[in-house]
Amino acid sequence: MPAHLIAEEGPLRGLLLNLEEGDEWIVGRDPEEAAFVIEDDTVSRKAAHLSRGPEGIYLENLSRANPTLVNDERIDGRVLLKEGDRVQIGHTTFLFSESEVPEIGAKKKPKGGYDDIFGSLEEEPPPQETAPKRREKTEKKKKSESSNAYDTIFEDTGAEEDQLPFNLLSETPLLLKVISGPNAGAEIGIEKGRTYTLGKDPDSCDIVFQDLSVSRNHARFAVSADGAMEIEDLGSKNGTVINGTPVTEKKAITTQDMIALGTTVFLIIDREAPQETIYSPMVPSYEPPKAETPPPAVIAAEEPVEEKKDWKREPIPMKYWIAAASFAAIFLIVFLSFFSLFKSNQVEIVRKEPVGRIQKALAKFEGVQFSFNPASGKLFLVGHVLTTVDAQEMRFRIGEIDFITSTQDNVVIDESVDKAINEVLNNNPDFRGVSIQSPQAGKFIVSGYVDTNAMAMQLSEYLVANFPYLDRLENKVVVGEILNAQVEGLIFSKGFGGVSFQYINGELVLSGNYSDKMNDQFKTLLKELDAVQGVNGVKNFAVASTPNQAAIDISGQFQVTGISQYDGKGFSAILNGKIYELGDQVSGMSITEIDPATILLEKDGIKYKINYTR
Repeated sequence: MPAHLIAEEGPLRGLLLNLEEGDEWIVGRDPEEAAFVIEDDTVSRKAAHLSRGPEGIYLENLSRANPTLVNDERIDGRVLLKEGDRVQIGHTTFLFSESEVPEIGAKKKPKGGYDDIFGSLEEEPPPQETAPKRREKTEKKKKSESSNAYDTIFEDTGAEEDQLPFNLLSETPLLLKVISGPNAGAEIGIEKGRTYTLGKDPDSCDIVFQDLSVSRNHARFAVSADGAMEIEDLGSKNGTVINGTPVTEKKAITTQDMIALGTTVFLIIDREAPQETIYSPMVPSYEPPKAETPPPAVIAAEEPVEEKKDWKREPIPMKYWIAAASFAAIFLIVFLSFFSLFKSNQVEIVRKEPVGRIQKALAKFEGVQFSFNPASGKLFLVGHVLTTVDAQEMRFRIGEIDFITSTQDNVVIDESVDKAINEVLNNNPDFRGVSIQSPQAGKFIVSGYVDTNAMAMQLSEYLVANFPYLDRLENKVVVGEILNAQVEGLIFSKGFGGVSFQYINGELVLSGNYSDKMNDQFKTLLKELDAVQGVNGVKNFAVASTPNQAAIDISGQFQVTGISQYDGKGFSAILNGKIYELGDQVSGMSITEIDPATILLEKDGIKYKINYTR
């Protein structure tokens, strides 16, 4: 079996790097540079270099930000790999070997070697994969076959993709709705009786958030068959927060709770919640009680009934007259009061506008967004403010609004972020000339100076691994190699080959000579140099002189052994043992003038001189 590396531990466990074909291999994250592509955010673009030598396979580390380890130790220079060496690249640990690789599903148990890694393949078959994992594995295999990079030791199941990576169907009883973060607005169906892993790793998570502040495996969310929900943090870097309170153990949640994973905030909506309706019962009809008719025997036993009087002829008692007069007076007063209402001033109805008052309180803080629940009075804040003073002022304004019962504050203070990341940069000697500032809330600028393109690439990888707000970061770092090439090309293209420069503390210092006939062109050159990105100013110490003095001196490259003159002017010269006349080409330069002490040449508008009297 040829030499190979096989993933023993980590997210890529089981991955095989076959070192049979070729003599050199690059391992890294960049598919254009690496022969073996490692899909891991902690792996550099070019992490390690493998090469075949007379004694075996050699390994060399190529990354300073994320170094490759051999047997848990850093390596210096090339190291010869031996049987059983453990090579750590990113989060994955590989085992170097030249033994046979066991075939998945083999009937006989292998003797030693890989048996310790995979266990008994006969007694413990590989666990059955879910449809999302099969789909992702199939895509990776197609990509690998197209690029001829490498294979894994696992067989392709060939299962068709008959499920979505997570349930987005409308008939699910629960709905996870993202209200803040990079995935704001996303809605994901949640089924009862299932457990979901939340994070940013598509290989191991059921629900994936594209958020740099979310860990690879951030939290676990479980829903029982009867709809009870609970969540627990999986040791994430930024933690899991419920209604402003960090989660330290399994926590039961309801549809009224807001859950924050880093800057991603979501809540669970119960689609099966009953709708409450108020019913008005029908009023039963009223039937007056019927007078009981006494039995005939009782009537007969009573005294004789007096003769009925005609009430129309009876006089009205005085008490009824008084009651009628009182009732009329009361009616008149009510009637007059009713009409007087139409002559009063218009009553102004004051309505409570909670969203308008919150917007007014937060008008000064453009980088802050909010979500308010009028039913519970809970306010949720996310976004950025520039300084600690701004954060205190914002909280004071929110505290003056009486209808807000509680506030969940997830606002980031950019001043604190700048301080923390600049301390990290200062600890690296290569990046001490680089710093990050926040000109306005939610916007970051990295500026400074590095010497080489390689250092600029390392800085970029360093920020990807350590800075959580890359989508808000603007890169204005000056690279010395690029700046020098740009300035030098600009000077020579304008025909000022006798002018030299230095870059000191952000300023460009010019020295040397230039032709006094090109003063206007030189002023234009100064303006263009001052406009180059990374140049904070131009100091000119170059002196205007005659064309002969301004030309570039190349006397050391040629030996002049004689010249000839005609009519008092130079006609030909002997350079390095050969005769050249006016207009001839010497090393790509054209001879324009032969003086008694100097030979002038020109190439692409740049003048050169050979002083043969020295």
